[in-house]
Amino acid sequence: MNSFILKSKIKYLVPLQAILFVFFLLLTSYFNRFAVDDYHFIGQLKATSFNEIYSHLYNHWHGRWTSNFLLLFFLKLNQLPFFLMIFNLLSFVLLYVGIVRLFKSINEFYKMQFQNKTILINAVIFVGVLFFCTVTPNETWFWYTSSVVYFWSTIAFFFAFSFFFIKTKKWFNYLIFVISTIYIGGANEPLTFFIIISLLLLILKKKEVFISGLGLILVVSAFLINYLSDGTTHRDLITPNLSVINLVLYTGYSTLKFLFFSIHQTFIPALFLGIPFYWLGKKINSLNLIENFRPLKAFFWSVSLIIVTIIINQLLIVFALGGLSPDRAGIASSIVIAIILVRYLFLLGNYHQQKYDALKYLMIGNVICLIGFNIFFYKIHSQYAKAVDERMELIMKNDILPTAIGIVEALPNSGYLYSAEITTDTTNFKNKHLKEGLGLKNNVVLKN
Repeated sequence: MNSFILKSKIKYLVPLQAILFVFFLLLTSYFNRFAVDDYHFIGQLKATSFNEIYSHLYNHWHGRWTSNFLLLFFLKLNQLPFFLMIFNLLSFVLLYVGIVRLFKSINEFYKMQFQNKTILINAVIFVGVLFFCTVTPNETWFWYTSSVVYFWSTIAFFFAFSFFFIKTKKWFNYLIFVISTIYIGGANEPLTFFIIISLLLLILKKKEVFISGLGLILVVSAFLINYLSDGTTHRDLITPNLSVINLVLYTGYSTLKFLFFSIHQTFIPALFLGIPFYWLGKKINSLNLIENFRPLKAFFWSVSLIIVTIIINQLLIVFALGGLSPDRAGIASSIVIAIILVRYLFLLGNYHQQKYDALKYLMIGNVICLIGFNIFFYKIHSQYAKAVDERMELIMKNDILPTAIGIVEALPNSGYLYSAEITTDTTNFKNKHLKEGLGLKNNVVLKN
């Protein structure tokens, strides 16, 4: 009887956790504002045509032809009310649909017989886990210019991944797979590398050979269009070459930084928010999903795979850039970590005996923390958005004056939003982008 009551409580705590995280995404999207490079492209679209900008990017900056197209395509609508909020919510909905599609196909593939409601709720939970496995979600999830590269390639990954578990494949499943693999290959180089390795392993093991071969051809072709562009060649020429020792040192530092420097804000919260997958595994512990599952052995191999993935991811970026990698480029590692984490928790729950007391308290803790999390960041994000709006109003008002330099106060903490802060130097690219995007006559600087 006691066990039944505890199970009933958990049943309501899981959807409550999902609702609270959705609420966070909605509020944060509402307070999002353009920043840095966004203004550059807004200014470019005012001054020249879509085709000219797209061609310039491909030939003079980088060859990310799929994400560049999306960047300019959506940004032409930037004057629409609540554009950024709508774009963010569209992105999150697509990610959610991709994950639901993956979970449903896995559910049918392994005959686990979970109800649709269970899948829909736990898909939101997984979005939350992925969010906290992302080291810089302000750059990857909310910054417009960056999100079309890293976040949208993540969306494409889940749509493509689910294709391997669909038993009866229809023409639109193939179409989604083709679009997804092409997008990844033309946008996200580290993720492309991991997909190529995965597809080659499937081919060598003679599993889904046709689909793996098709995916390999598409993702490699899209990547080559990216890599062989004049823009990529130009960037390679302006990035420094590292010695082997420096390459190792930079990769080691980047790996440690990715894993541990913000672990209290990333992987630890992700672990606790993933607890519902442990509960999900317990719900079918009469079904032995993996024979001879050993928690310690599985934990060791999971951690090893995570470390190897991060090292390779960081090595690729450090080698390409000739320096420390931006955290947003580690999204491929974040995807792998999120998948491994929820898989391990699910199998661990499936392995363990029926005990619910600790689960209940952990889930209550999750709900309480998410309530506090929402309240805390609502205040930070609302203050930041208000400060940005007031700054923009002041800048436009002062720009009417002849030969006046606009001096603005510093913006407050932007929380999980990418900051639109500028500098005290009028020649800094942040200041120049802001001037370009707003179409200003005068320069704008930050107050000393």
